[in-house]
Amino acid sequence: MQGPENYNSRHSGKAGDGREQDSGLRDWQRNTWFGPAPQNENPFDEPEDAPELREYRSENVNEHIGDFWKQQSTGYGYAPVQPGEQTGQTGKNGKPLRQKGGKHPGKSGKKAFLTALACLIGIVLVLRYAVFSVRQIDVIGNSEVSNEDVIQASGIRTGDNILTLNEKNVAERIGSDYRLLFRYLEKDLPNRVTISVREREACCWVTYCGVFYELDKNRMVLNETENRSQISGELTEVKGLRIQSGCYRGQTMLLSSSEQQLAFHELFLEMKVLSCSADIAEADLSTPSSILLTTRDGYTVALGDGTNIHAKLRSMLLVRAELRRRDLTGGSINVSNPESPLYSPK
Repeated sequence: MQGPENYNSRHSGKAGDGREQDSGLRDWQRNTWFGPAPQNENPFDEPEDAPELREYRSENVNEHIGDFWKQQSTGYGYAPVQPGEQTGQTGKNGKPLRQKGGKHPGKSGKKAFLTALACLIGIVLVLRYAVFSVRQIDVIGNSEVSNEDVIQASGIRTGDNILTLNEKNVAERIGSDYRLLFRYLEKDLPNRVTISVREREACCWVTYCGVFYELDKNRMVLNETENRSQISGELTEVKGLRIQSGCYRGQTMLLSSSEQQLAFHELFLEMKVLSCSADIAEADLSTPSSILLTTRDGYTVALGDGTNIHAKLRSMLLVRAELRRRDLTGGSINVSNPESPLYSPK
């Protein structure tokens, strides 16, 4: 094999012989070391080029003795591996292995979350079944209907969560009992509720197809019987109603005349307000534009149409009281114009 140009292997000198002869090497191939070859020198010692580095070199660098060699390295500098950090090794599935004994950061957080959730559920259950649980139910406003019937109609039971009781739902359930009217629901925390109701009161009675019906001021049928003696003597008999339907207990009796329905409602509402229902024996609504009443002490009262009923009834009561003071019994009182009532004796 032909070497480089002008290269003679026989005259190539040894490194460091110091002879000024052509060794056949180019400048960059020459051995720049002149002097005896180093024997058993530490490769990390650099006495000639950088003697100032000696004090930073470890005497045990080759033996790997000291704290430095005991540290684990991440491969990026010389910081020790922290718990949970990857060691650089991979398992059979190719995923990096974590240092043994290190805790997974997600496991402790998940455990804390589950513990907090369990505590929260326990608190909710205690509040639900031990603290805010209905233990006492009171009923006010009833007289004929028993407390048990009102509670059963309301749908409230002992053990129910008092915080979740819905007043609207309770009102609807109580309203389904034709005898009751709902007023309000009072919650006395932590475990007591009060149900306030009003009972429907019969104010009049009508006869239809040989059956006697007791009605309230809203024409709700509260009772039906074929025995006249079972009708209370304090109720007002209503005559002339054109009944269309609703002739069953718990139903609202419908009339074929809207004028009669309005006159009926206004008349018995104002009679309730003025507390004179017991004084009226009969009410003839056959002609809504000319309503006639008959008092229990024998006066006939002409109210005219169904407008301004309150003023007309009040005028009738004042005139009737004056007539009784004067010992004028019987006759008719016309209060169609309440400001100018007229009395006609028998």
